[in-house]
Amino acid sequence: MGLFSFGKKKLTEGFEFSIEETFALKDNNSIVVTGKLSQGRFIPGTMAVCLDADRRPVFRCRIEGIEQGTKILKIATADAKGTYGSRYGLKLGGVKREQVPEEGVLVTETEELLEELKERMDELAVQARARAQARVEKTTAPETEAEDPMAAARHEAAQREEERKRAEEMAGPLGYEREEELAALLAGDAVDTAKLAKLTIQESIFLLCRLQSANRRSPVEHYEEKGQTLFTEILEKLRSADSLFVLLDEGSSLPFILGDTVDVYSTKELAVQAASFYEKQYRHLLVKEVPKGRTDLPGRLSLFAWLYYLGMERILVDNGSYQLIVKRADILPSAAETAAKDAVPVCNPSFRFAMADFLEETRWHVDYPEREENIKTKNERMMKELKKARFLVPMKYEGGALKRGENHISLSKGGSMTFPKVQNNKGTYFLPLFTDWPEFQRAYRKEEWSATVFTINDGIHVAGKDGIVINPLTENLVIKNEMFAEIKESH
Repeated sequence: MGLFSFGKKKLTEGFEFSIEETFALKDNNSIVVTGKLSQGRFIPGTMAVCLDADRRPVFRCRIEGIEQGTKILKIATADAKGTYGSRYGLKLGGVKREQVPEEGVLVTETEELLEELKERMDELAVQARARAQARVEKTTAPETEAEDPMAAARHEAAQREEERKRAEEMAGPLGYEREEELAALLAGDAVDTAKLAKLTIQESIFLLCRLQSANRRSPVEHYEEKGQTLFTEILEKLRSADSLFVLLDEGSSLPFILGDTVDVYSTKELAVQAASFYEKQYRHLLVKEVPKGRTDLPGRLSLFAWLYYLGMERILVDNGSYQLIVKRADILPSAAETAAKDAVPVCNPSFRFAMADFLEETRWHVDYPEREENIKTKNERMMKELKKARFLVPMKYEGGALKRGENHISLSKGGSMTFPKVQNNKGTYFLPLFTDWPEFQRAYRKEEWSATVFTINDGIHVAGKDGIVINPLTENLVIKNEMFAEIKESH
Protein backbone atom coordinates (compact mmCIF):
# COMPACT_ATOMS: atom_id res chain seq x y z
CA MET A 1 0.00 0.00 0.00
CA GLY A 2 1.15 3.54 -0.72
CA LEU A 3 0.94 6.30 1.81
CA PHE A 4 -2.47 7.34 0.54
CA SER A 5 -5.35 5.53 -1.13
CA PHE A 6 -8.32 7.08 -2.79
CA GLY A 7 -11.09 4.51 -3.04
CA LYS A 8 -11.55 1.90 -5.75
CA LYS A 9 -12.81 4.24 -8.45
CA LYS A 10 -9.87 6.61 -8.30
CA LEU A 11 -7.31 3.85 -7.92
CA THR A 12 -8.42 2.32 -11.22
CA GLU A 13 -8.26 5.57 -13.21
CA GLY A 14 -5.44 5.63 -15.73
CA PHE A 15 -2.70 8.27 -15.63
CA GLU A 16 -0.39 9.67 -18.29
CA PHE A 17 2.87 11.52 -17.60
CA SER A 18 4.87 13.06 -20.48
CA ILE A 19 8.65 12.92 -19.91
CA GLU A 20 10.57 16.05 -20.87
CA GLU A 21 13.99 15.62 -19.24
CA THR A 22 15.89 12.70 -17.71
CA PHE A 23 18.65 12.84 -15.08
CA ALA A 24 20.80 9.91 -13.97
CA LEU A 25 21.46 9.52 -10.22
CA LYS A 26 24.85 8.58 -8.83
CA ASP A 27 23.93 4.95 -8.19
CA ASN A 28 23.21 4.54 -11.93
CA ASN A 29 20.31 2.25 -10.99
CA SER A 30 17.64 4.93 -10.78
CA ILE A 31 16.80 8.17 -12.53
CA VAL A 32 14.75 11.32 -12.11
CA VAL A 33 12.43 12.38 -14.93
CA THR A 34 10.66 15.71 -15.12
CA GLY A 35 7.53 16.50 -17.07
CA LYS A 36 3.78 17.03 -16.96
CA LEU A 37 0.96 14.82 -15.72
CA SER A 38 -1.86 15.26 -18.24
CA GLN A 39 -4.28 12.69 -16.87
CA GLY A 40 -5.12 10.89 -13.61
CA ARG A 41 -3.15 10.67 -10.39
CA PHE A 42 -0.73 8.36 -8.58
CA ILE A 43 1.19 7.97 -5.33
CA PRO A 44 4.72 6.80 -4.42
CA GLY A 45 5.04 3.07 -4.93
CA THR A 46 2.83 3.02 -8.03
CA MET A 47 3.97 0.74 -10.87
CA ALA A 48 4.07 2.28 -14.34
CA VAL A 49 4.99 1.40 -17.92
CA CYS A 50 6.99 3.73 -20.16
CA LEU A 51 5.83 4.07 -23.76
CA ASP A 52 7.84 5.36 -26.71
CA ALA A 53 6.69 7.84 -29.37
CA ASP A 54 4.82 5.02 -31.12
CA ARG A 55 2.95 4.16 -27.88
CA ARG A 56 4.79 0.86 -27.54
CA PRO A 57 6.01 -0.27 -24.07
CA VAL A 58 9.70 0.20 -23.35
CA PHE A 59 10.12 -0.71 -19.68
CA ARG A 60 8.26 -1.26 -16.43
CA CYS A 61 9.22 0.75 -13.31
CA ARG A 62 8.18 1.79 -9.83
CA ILE A 63 7.61 5.48 -9.11
CA GLU A 64 9.62 5.75 -5.90
CA GLY A 65 9.24 9.47 -5.23
CA ILE A 66 7.38 12.60 -6.32
CA GLU A 67 8.92 16.08 -6.11
CA GLN A 68 8.06 19.69 -6.92
CA GLY A 69 11.02 21.97 -6.39
CA THR A 70 12.39 21.04 -2.97
CA LYS A 71 9.08 19.51 -1.85
CA ILE A 72 8.58 15.78 -1.46
CA LEU A 73 4.94 15.01 -2.28
CA LYS A 74 2.69 12.08 -1.43
CA ILE A 75 0.47 12.38 -4.51
CA ALA A 76 0.69 13.67 -8.08
CA THR A 77 -2.56 14.77 -9.68
CA ALA A 78 -3.36 16.17 -13.12
CA ASP A 79 -5.70 18.82 -11.67
CA ALA A 80 -3.07 20.30 -9.32
CA LYS A 81 -3.14 24.09 -8.95
CA GLY A 82 -0.57 26.58 -7.73
CA THR A 83 2.88 27.62 -8.91
CA TYR A 84 3.85 24.31 -10.50
CA GLY A 85 0.47 22.97 -11.52
CA SER A 86 0.78 19.39 -12.72
CA ARG A 87 4.53 19.48 -13.43
CA TYR A 88 6.56 17.03 -11.32
CA GLY A 89 9.88 15.32 -10.91
CA LEU A 90 9.66 11.56 -10.46
CA LYS A 91 12.28 9.16 -9.16
CA LEU A 92 12.12 5.87 -11.05
CA GLY A 93 13.78 2.85 -9.48
CA GLY A 94 15.71 0.24 -11.43
CA VAL A 95 15.91 2.35 -14.61
CA LYS A 96 18.97 3.63 -16.47
CA ARG A 97 19.02 6.87 -18.42
CA GLU A 98 19.67 5.16 -21.75
CA GLN A 99 16.43 3.20 -21.42
CA VAL A 100 14.26 6.35 -21.60
CA PRO A 101 13.09 7.06 -25.15
CA GLU A 102 12.60 10.50 -26.67
CA GLU A 103 9.00 11.67 -26.20
CA GLY A 104 8.59 8.97 -23.55
CA VAL A 105 5.34 8.69 -21.60
CA LEU A 106 4.60 6.95 -18.29
CA VAL A 107 1.17 5.31 -18.10
CA THR A 108 -0.80 3.03 -15.82
CA GLU A 109 0.44 -0.56 -15.82
CA THR A 110 -1.93 -3.05 -17.49
CA GLU A 111 -1.74 -6.78 -18.23
CA GLU A 112 -1.82 -6.07 -21.97
CA LEU A 113 1.16 -3.70 -21.79
CA LEU A 114 3.17 -6.14 -19.65
CA GLU A 115 2.52 -8.94 -22.11
CA GLU A 116 3.64 -6.79 -25.05
CA LEU A 117 6.69 -5.66 -23.11
CA LYS A 118 7.68 -9.27 -22.47
CA GLU A 119 7.58 -9.96 -26.21
CA ARG A 120 9.83 -6.95 -26.98
CA MET A 121 12.70 -7.60 -24.53
CA ASP A 122 15.36 -8.57 -27.11
CA GLU A 123 14.44 -5.72 -29.43
CA LEU A 124 14.59 -3.18 -26.60
CA ALA A 125 18.01 -4.35 -25.45
CA VAL A 126 19.44 -3.59 -28.92
CA GLN A 127 17.79 -0.16 -28.98
CA ALA A 128 19.15 0.75 -25.53
CA ARG A 129 22.73 -0.08 -26.58
CA ALA A 130 22.32 2.05 -29.71
CA ARG A 131 21.06 5.05 -27.72
CA ALA A 132 23.94 4.77 -25.24
CA GLN A 133 26.48 4.72 -28.09
CA ALA A 134 24.82 7.73 -29.72
CA ARG A 135 25.14 9.71 -26.48
CA VAL A 136 28.84 8.86 -26.24
CA GLU A 137 29.46 9.97 -29.82
CA LYS A 138 27.56 13.19 -29.25
CA THR A 139 29.63 14.15 -26.19
CA THR A 140 32.95 13.40 -27.94
CA ALA A 141 32.14 15.08 -31.30
CA PRO A 142 34.17 18.24 -32.17
CA GLU A 143 32.36 21.45 -31.30
CA THR A 144 31.20 23.44 -34.32
CA GLU A 145 31.43 26.60 -32.24
CA ALA A 146 35.21 26.48 -32.62
CA GLU A 147 34.78 28.19 -36.01
CA ASP A 148 33.03 31.07 -34.29
CA PRO A 149 34.76 32.07 -31.00
CA MET A 150 31.67 33.98 -29.84
CA ALA A 151 29.29 31.05 -30.42
CA ALA A 152 30.55 29.11 -27.40
CA ALA A 153 30.19 32.17 -25.16
CA ARG A 154 26.66 32.84 -26.40
CA HIS A 155 25.76 29.19 -25.92
CA GLU A 156 27.12 29.19 -22.35
CA ALA A 157 25.27 32.40 -21.49
CA ALA A 158 22.03 30.98 -22.87
CA GLN A 159 22.50 27.85 -20.79
CA ARG A 160 23.05 29.90 -17.64
CA GLU A 161 19.92 31.95 -18.32
CA GLU A 162 17.90 28.80 -18.94
CA GLU A 163 19.14 27.29 -15.66
CA ARG A 164 18.25 30.48 -13.79
CA LYS A 165 14.70 30.50 -15.19
CA ARG A 166 14.27 26.84 -14.33
CA ALA A 167 15.48 27.52 -10.77
CA GLU A 168 12.94 30.35 -10.41
CA GLU A 169 10.15 28.09 -11.60
CA MET A 170 11.14 25.31 -9.20
CA ALA A 171 11.78 27.49 -6.14
CA GLY A 172 10.03 26.53 -2.92
CA PRO A 173 7.89 28.61 -0.54
CA LEU A 174 10.77 30.89 0.46
CA GLY A 175 11.04 32.13 -3.12
CA TYR A 176 13.99 32.11 -5.51
CA GLU A 177 15.68 35.30 -4.24
CA ARG A 178 15.60 34.22 -0.57
CA GLU A 179 16.83 30.76 -1.48
CA GLU A 180 19.82 32.27 -3.29
CA GLU A 181 20.57 34.57 -0.34
CA LEU A 182 20.57 31.61 2.02
CA ALA A 183 22.62 29.42 -0.32
CA ALA A 184 25.45 31.96 -0.04
CA LEU A 185 25.89 30.82 3.58
CA LEU A 186 27.15 27.48 2.26
CA ALA A 187 30.16 29.08 0.58
CA GLY A 188 33.55 28.70 2.22
CA ASP A 189 34.98 26.02 4.46
CA ALA A 190 32.38 26.31 7.24
CA VAL A 191 28.87 27.62 7.91
CA ASP A 192 28.66 30.76 10.06
CA THR A 193 26.77 29.62 13.19
CA ALA A 194 26.04 33.22 14.24
CA LYS A 195 24.12 33.76 10.99
CA LEU A 196 22.41 30.37 11.31
CA ALA A 197 21.06 31.34 14.72
CA LYS A 198 18.98 34.11 13.11
CA LEU A 199 17.26 31.80 10.61
CA THR A 200 13.86 30.17 10.96
CA ILE A 201 13.46 26.40 11.13
CA GLN A 202 12.22 26.42 7.52
CA GLU A 203 15.23 28.40 6.31
CA SER A 204 17.62 26.10 8.16
CA ILE A 205 16.02 22.98 6.70
CA PHE A 206 16.20 24.52 3.23
CA LEU A 207 19.95 25.05 3.67
CA LEU A 208 20.48 21.43 4.65
CA CYS A 209 18.37 20.27 1.68
CA ARG A 210 20.36 22.54 -0.67
CA LEU A 211 23.64 21.19 0.70
CA GLN A 212 22.51 17.58 0.23
CA SER A 213 21.28 18.29 -3.29
CA ALA A 214 24.56 19.94 -4.27
CA ASN A 215 26.55 17.02 -2.87
CA ARG A 216 24.49 14.54 -4.92
CA ARG A 217 25.42 16.40 -8.10
CA SER A 218 29.08 16.80 -7.22
CA PRO A 219 31.01 16.18 -3.96
CA VAL A 220 31.02 19.30 -1.74
CA GLU A 221 34.16 20.13 0.25
CA HIS A 222 33.68 19.87 4.03
CA TYR A 223 30.24 18.34 3.37
CA GLU A 224 30.11 16.30 6.58
CA GLU A 225 31.11 19.22 8.80
CA LYS A 226 28.65 21.63 7.19
CA GLY A 227 25.86 19.08 7.30
CA GLN A 228 26.44 18.34 10.98
CA THR A 229 26.48 22.06 11.84
CA LEU A 230 23.15 22.60 10.09
CA PHE A 231 21.57 19.49 11.60
CA THR A 232 22.67 20.43 15.12
CA GLU A 233 21.27 23.94 14.66
CA ILE A 234 17.91 22.58 13.48
CA LEU A 235 17.66 20.30 16.51
CA GLU A 236 18.35 23.24 18.83
CA LYS A 237 15.69 25.35 17.08
CA LEU A 238 13.15 22.54 17.55
CA ARG A 239 14.00 22.28 21.25
CA SER A 240 13.72 26.02 21.85
CA ALA A 241 10.78 26.89 19.55
CA ASP A 242 8.09 28.96 21.29
CA SER A 243 5.45 26.73 19.68
CA LEU A 244 5.30 23.73 17.37
CA PHE A 245 2.27 22.22 15.67
CA VAL A 246 1.08 18.64 15.23
CA LEU A 247 -1.81 17.00 13.40
CA LEU A 248 -4.06 14.92 15.64
CA ASP A 249 -6.20 12.07 14.39
CA GLU A 250 -9.76 13.04 15.34
CA GLY A 251 -10.66 9.48 16.25
CA SER A 252 -7.87 8.89 18.78
CA SER A 253 -6.68 12.44 19.65
CA LEU A 254 -3.15 11.17 18.95
CA PRO A 255 -0.62 12.43 16.40
CA PHE A 256 -1.38 11.25 12.88
CA ILE A 257 0.95 8.45 11.77
CA LEU A 258 2.17 8.37 8.18
CA GLY A 259 4.06 5.15 7.52
CA ASP A 260 6.51 5.09 10.43
CA THR A 261 6.68 8.86 10.95
CA VAL A 262 4.63 11.61 12.56
CA ASP A 263 4.45 15.18 11.28
CA VAL A 264 5.63 18.17 13.32
CA TYR A 265 5.33 21.67 11.84
CA SER A 266 7.26 24.83 12.63
CA THR A 267 4.37 27.16 11.69
CA LYS A 268 0.59 26.97 11.93
CA GLU A 269 0.28 27.86 8.25
CA LEU A 270 2.19 24.75 7.17
CA ALA A 271 0.18 22.55 9.53
CA VAL A 272 -3.14 23.92 8.22
CA GLN A 273 -2.03 23.35 4.63
CA ALA A 274 -1.12 19.75 5.46
CA ALA A 275 -4.43 19.12 7.23
CA SER A 276 -6.26 20.46 4.18
CA PHE A 277 -4.26 18.18 1.92
CA TYR A 278 -4.98 15.09 4.04
CA GLU A 279 -8.65 16.03 4.23
CA LYS A 280 -8.89 15.27 0.51
CA GLN A 281 -7.89 11.71 1.42
CA TYR A 282 -10.80 11.56 3.91
CA ARG A 283 -8.49 11.95 6.91
CA HIS A 284 -10.11 13.91 9.72
CA LEU A 285 -7.24 15.74 11.40
CA LEU A 286 -7.00 18.60 13.87
CA VAL A 287 -4.18 21.14 14.08
CA LYS A 288 -2.84 21.42 17.63
CA GLU A 289 -0.43 24.07 18.84
CA VAL A 290 1.99 22.89 21.53
CA PRO A 291 3.74 25.77 23.33
CA LYS A 292 7.19 25.36 24.81
CA GLY A 293 6.07 26.05 28.37
CA ARG A 294 3.30 24.40 30.37
CA THR A 295 1.27 22.33 27.92
CA ASP A 296 -2.16 20.71 28.10
CA LEU A 297 -0.76 17.36 27.00
CA PRO A 298 -1.24 14.36 29.34
CA GLY A 299 0.85 14.85 32.47
CA ARG A 300 1.76 18.37 31.26
CA LEU A 301 4.46 16.73 29.16
CA SER A 302 6.45 18.55 26.53
CA LEU A 303 5.73 17.58 22.93
CA PHE A 304 8.80 15.37 22.53
CA ALA A 305 8.34 13.71 25.94
CA TRP A 306 4.77 12.88 24.90
CA LEU A 307 6.00 11.40 21.62
CA TYR A 308 8.39 9.25 23.66
CA TYR A 309 5.49 7.67 25.55
CA LEU A 310 3.66 7.14 22.27
CA GLY A 311 6.63 5.35 20.70
CA MET A 312 6.76 7.91 17.90
CA GLU A 313 10.48 8.05 17.24
CA ARG A 314 10.70 9.26 13.62
CA ILE A 315 9.56 12.84 13.09
CA LEU A 316 8.98 14.44 9.70
CA VAL A 317 9.45 18.18 10.17
CA ASP A 318 7.42 20.49 7.88
CA ASN A 319 6.11 17.79 5.55
CA GLY A 320 5.00 19.34 2.25
CA SER A 321 7.61 22.10 2.31
CA TYR A 322 11.38 21.99 2.88
CA GLN A 323 11.35 18.93 5.09
CA LEU A 324 13.62 16.81 7.24
CA ILE A 325 13.31 13.54 9.14
CA VAL A 326 14.80 13.60 12.64
CA LYS A 327 14.88 11.13 15.51
CA ARG A 328 12.89 12.16 18.54
CA ALA A 329 15.70 10.88 20.78
CA ASP A 330 18.08 13.39 19.15
CA ILE A 331 15.86 16.24 20.35
CA LEU A 332 15.00 14.96 23.82
CA PRO A 333 17.93 13.43 25.73
CA SER A 334 17.49 10.29 27.81
CA ALA A 335 17.75 12.32 31.01
CA ALA A 336 14.59 14.22 30.06
CA GLU A 337 12.79 10.94 29.45
CA THR A 338 13.81 9.61 32.84
CA ALA A 339 12.74 12.80 34.58
CA ALA A 340 9.32 12.58 32.94
CA LYS A 341 8.65 9.12 34.32
CA ASP A 342 6.92 8.44 37.61
CA ALA A 343 8.37 6.46 40.51
CA VAL A 344 6.80 3.32 39.05
CA PRO A 345 8.47 3.05 35.62
CA VAL A 346 5.57 1.79 33.52
CA CYS A 347 5.41 2.87 29.89
CA ASN A 348 4.72 0.99 26.67
CA PRO A 349 5.90 3.05 23.69
CA SER A 350 6.05 0.11 21.25
CA PHE A 351 2.54 -1.01 22.15
CA ARG A 352 1.12 2.52 21.99
CA PHE A 353 2.58 3.10 18.54
CA ALA A 354 1.20 -0.20 17.25
CA MET A 355 -2.18 0.51 18.87
CA ALA A 356 -2.44 4.02 17.40
CA ASP A 357 -1.40 2.81 13.96
CA PHE A 358 -4.01 0.03 14.03
CA LEU A 359 -6.83 2.27 15.25
CA GLU A 360 -6.09 5.03 12.74
CA GLU A 361 -6.24 2.47 9.94
CA THR A 362 -9.52 0.91 11.09
CA ARG A 363 -11.13 4.31 11.63
CA TRP A 364 -10.09 5.59 8.19
CA HIS A 365 -13.28 5.04 6.23
CA VAL A 366 -11.77 4.60 2.78
CA ASP A 367 -12.01 1.44 0.71
CA TYR A 368 -8.95 0.22 -1.20
CA PRO A 369 -7.74 -3.22 -2.34
CA GLU A 370 -5.13 -3.72 0.41
CA ARG A 371 -7.32 -2.53 3.28
CA GLU A 372 -8.17 -5.88 4.87
CA GLU A 373 -4.59 -7.13 4.56
CA ASN A 374 -3.20 -3.95 6.12
CA ILE A 375 -5.66 -4.06 9.02
CA LYS A 376 -4.79 -7.71 9.64
CA THR A 377 -1.03 -7.00 9.64
CA LYS A 378 -1.38 -4.03 11.99
CA ASN A 379 -3.67 -5.96 14.32
CA GLU A 380 -1.16 -8.81 14.54
CA ARG A 381 1.63 -6.37 15.42
CA MET A 382 -0.58 -4.72 18.07
CA MET A 383 -1.53 -8.05 19.65
CA LYS A 384 2.13 -9.10 19.74
CA GLU A 385 3.01 -5.92 21.62
CA LEU A 386 -0.05 -6.29 23.87
CA LYS A 387 1.23 -9.60 25.20
CA LYS A 388 4.56 -7.98 26.16
CA ALA A 389 3.04 -4.87 27.74
CA ARG A 390 2.69 -4.01 31.44
CA PHE A 391 -0.27 -1.89 32.55
CA LEU A 392 -1.18 0.36 35.45
CA VAL A 393 -4.49 -0.56 37.08
CA PRO A 394 -6.27 1.70 39.62
CA MET A 395 -6.58 -0.04 42.96
CA LYS A 396 -7.50 0.53 46.63
CA TYR A 397 -6.62 -1.57 49.68
CA GLU A 398 -9.78 -1.76 51.74
CA GLY A 399 -12.42 -4.03 53.24
CA GLY A 400 -16.18 -3.79 53.41
CA ALA A 401 -19.04 -4.34 51.05
CA LEU A 402 -18.66 -4.47 47.30
CA LYS A 403 -19.93 -1.36 45.50
CA ARG A 404 -21.56 -1.34 42.10
CA GLY A 405 -18.87 -0.89 39.42
CA GLU A 406 -16.13 -2.39 41.62
CA ASN A 407 -14.85 -5.86 42.43
CA HIS A 408 -12.61 -7.22 45.20
CA ILE A 409 -9.78 -9.68 45.48
CA SER A 410 -9.39 -10.95 49.05
CA LEU A 411 -5.86 -10.66 50.43
CA SER A 412 -6.43 -11.68 54.03
CA LYS A 413 -9.26 -11.78 56.51
CA GLY A 414 -10.99 -8.41 56.44
CA GLY A 415 -8.80 -7.01 53.64
CA SER A 416 -9.21 -6.71 49.87
CA MET A 417 -8.04 -4.97 46.71
CA THR A 418 -10.72 -2.90 44.99
CA PHE A 419 -10.57 -2.23 41.28
CA PRO A 420 -12.84 0.30 39.55
CA LYS A 421 -14.91 -0.52 36.51
CA VAL A 422 -16.02 1.88 33.78
CA GLN A 423 -19.39 1.61 32.08
CA ASN A 424 -20.33 2.40 28.47
CA ASN A 425 -23.63 3.80 27.25
CA LYS A 426 -25.01 0.28 26.83
CA GLY A 427 -24.49 -0.53 30.50
CA THR A 428 -21.52 -2.86 29.90
CA TYR A 429 -18.68 -2.80 32.44
CA PHE A 430 -14.97 -2.80 31.64
CA LEU A 431 -11.77 -2.97 33.71
CA PRO A 432 -9.62 0.06 32.79
CA LEU A 433 -5.92 -0.52 32.05
CA PHE A 434 -3.44 2.30 31.45
CA THR A 435 -0.21 2.21 29.45
CA ASP A 436 1.61 4.85 31.53
CA TRP A 437 1.23 7.40 34.32
CA PRO A 438 0.17 10.34 32.12
CA GLU A 439 -2.80 8.31 30.87
CA PHE A 440 -3.58 7.01 34.39
CA GLN A 441 -3.70 10.52 35.80
CA ARG A 442 -6.12 11.70 33.13
CA ALA A 443 -8.78 9.43 34.68
CA TYR A 444 -7.77 8.83 38.32
CA ARG A 445 -6.18 11.00 40.97
CA LYS A 446 -3.16 9.45 42.61
CA GLU A 447 -4.29 10.95 45.91
CA GLU A 448 -7.42 8.77 45.77
CA TRP A 449 -6.27 5.67 43.91
CA SER A 450 -3.11 3.64 44.14
CA ALA A 451 -2.01 1.48 41.24
CA THR A 452 -0.75 -2.01 40.64
CA VAL A 453 0.99 -3.44 37.59
CA PHE A 454 -0.76 -6.06 35.45
CA THR A 455 -0.02 -8.07 32.35
CA ILE A 456 -2.92 -8.53 29.97
CA ASN A 457 -3.47 -12.02 31.45
CA ASP A 458 -3.70 -10.50 34.93
CA GLY A 459 -6.29 -8.08 33.59
CA ILE A 460 -8.30 -10.91 32.04
CA HIS A 461 -8.29 -12.75 35.39
CA VAL A 462 -9.51 -9.72 37.35
CA ALA A 463 -12.04 -8.59 34.72
CA GLY A 464 -13.94 -11.86 35.07
CA LYS A 465 -17.09 -11.68 32.98
CA ASP A 466 -16.55 -8.01 32.15
CA GLY A 467 -14.44 -6.60 29.35
CA ILE A 468 -11.21 -4.57 29.34
CA VAL A 469 -10.62 -1.06 28.01
CA ILE A 470 -7.10 0.31 27.48
CA ASN A 471 -6.59 4.08 27.88
CA PRO A 472 -10.35 4.87 27.89
CA LEU A 473 -9.82 8.63 27.47
CA THR A 474 -7.48 8.34 24.47
CA GLU A 475 -7.20 5.22 22.31
CA ASN A 476 -10.19 3.60 24.05
CA LEU A 477 -9.20 0.13 22.85
CA VAL A 478 -11.97 -2.26 23.91
CA ILE A 479 -11.23 -5.96 24.46
CA LYS A 480 -14.47 -7.87 24.88
CA ASN A 481 -14.87 -10.90 27.10
CA GLU A 482 -15.24 -13.27 24.14
CA MET A 483 -11.70 -12.36 23.03
CA PHE A 484 -10.08 -13.40 26.32
CA ALA A 485 -9.70 -17.10 25.48
CA GLU A 486 -7.94 -16.33 22.20
CA ILE A 487 -5.49 -13.97 23.91
CA LYS A 488 -4.67 -16.47 26.67
CA GLU A 489 -4.19 -19.33 24.21
CA SER A 490 -1.77 -17.31 22.09
CA HIS A 491 0.55 -16.63 25.03
